[in-house]
Amino acid sequence: MTTTQALYVLEVAACRSMSRAAQRLYVSQSAISQQIQRLEQELGCALFTRTVHGLEPTAAGERFCRQARPVIDAWQKLCRDVQASNPTARKQLRIGLGSRVYSNSLFEDIVRYFEGQPEIEVSFFTEAGMDFLMALRQQQVDLVLDRLPTEDYLDRQSEYSSIPLVRERQCVLLSRLDPLAGRERIAIRELEGTTVISGLEHSAEDRQLKELCSRHGFTPRRIYRSDSIETNMSLTRSGVGVVLGPESFARYYNVAAVPLEPETEASLRFVCLKNLLQRREIRQFRDFLVETCRAHKLLAE
Repeated sequence: MTTTQALYVLEVAACRSMSRAAQRLYVSQSAISQQIQRLEQELGCALFTRTVHGLEPTAAGERFCRQARPVIDAWQKLCRDVQASNPTARKQLRIGLGSRVYSNSLFEDIVRYFEGQPEIEVSFFTEAGMDFLMALRQQQVDLVLDRLPTEDYLDRQSEYSSIPLVRERQCVLLSRLDPLAGRERIAIRELEGTTVISGLEHSAEDRQLKELCSRHGFTPRRIYRSDSIETNMSLTRSGVGVVLGPESFARYYNVAAVPLEPETEASLRFVCLKNLLQRREIRQFRDFLVETCRAHKLLAE
């Protein structure tokens, strides 16, 4: 049994749905299903049963949830206490970085900042398919700089502290040779029947695409999915399809960017668990980022 499996069970029990739990945890539904199946095989009993009202915990599932919640809470507290028990040790800081950090030229400033902080040992995580919110909850990273879920989702999650750093127009990113590249704007409905390139299912990019399709009633001809931003932008440069992304990607990845109509925005955000703001090095780094974005006139006020 793993803490991840226990967290998945608790979330499914709260949502009464694997798909809704997957959306809240920002993982694939198949990942949750597989982990719960493995746990049920290990325990030798079913934890959920399907009813007309959704997934309901069995009697064994209810017992599991009652006893798993304090275990998970205690485990997370233990991790925090151990980390805080040796204040003289070299501080470790694990940072998840999204592609917008690079396209907005912030990475060089970040490196220079830590060059002046020799007491901090920094690890950067840049895996495109990484579920950063789950990584925060699992304490695999300490903070994240990325475009994460919608602001209302983060506001509902009382454990997160989230600050917008850079707000950008969302654009249709396409080959510079595409006839549409010279347009001033592209209406979302004009994407009907196009090929769209996106992240893997249940990723932030995939959810944004599905939301736009539903809200504006357009259906792509086909969708290419990849967990690699380099692969997606290579497909875009070659004219295979279009990507919905920020303006800053245009020059960074050598593609054209035409603003969407109606205009939509997304923010590069600083996100961490609220309890980690007790750590002085995290608060100072957050303040540095805010001042840096303000000095570069990037700050999303």
